[in-house]
Amino acid sequence: MRIKQILVAFLFTALVISCGNKAKDINASELTTECEVADAMLIVMDEVIALGEAVDSEEGASEEQKEEFKSLGEKAQEIGEQSDELGFKESDLEDCPNFETLEKKIKKTRKLRKVFR
Repeated sequence: MRIKQILVAFLFTALVISCGNKAKDINASELTTECEVADAMLIVMDEVIALGEAVDSEEGASEEQKEEFKSLGEKAQEIGEQSDELGFKESDLEDCPNFETLEKKIKKTRKLRKVFR
């Protein structure tokens, strides 16, 4: 069973990388495993970080960038709600290959929130 979860996570990650999926393409209701949830959240966090890095430090975030940030936040919330519906806890995600990377990126995105206010 454990090997199957790892294989599914690997295949999902490969699919995401090969197709160049964006956060807007993620259908949260299709996520069924802990690692799919973690990988989907990682895609969202990557986009939030890229968006934050694109903000002009002198002028601040544009209205368009603020809207995109809000949209990404809503997508992260959808993924979190799907995770809750499936009964996953953070401890369930810890065994996923990308969990440590996800944790680091979540911390980084929390620091970016002030840029979009």
